[in-house]
Amino acid sequence: MNDLEEEIFGRFPDDTWFYPGHGNDSTLGAERPALSQWRARGW
Repeated sequence: MNDLEEEIFGRFPDDTWFYPGHGNDSTLGAERPALSQWRARGW
């Protein structure tokens, strides 16, 4: 999780799109609020 925060969320702007290959495409800004939930789940 630390790598994800540093290498992706810390490196690219919130308007960066990503295409996960499953689920919906999104931007980092739209997903940033979920970081604490992901960490709480142990991801």
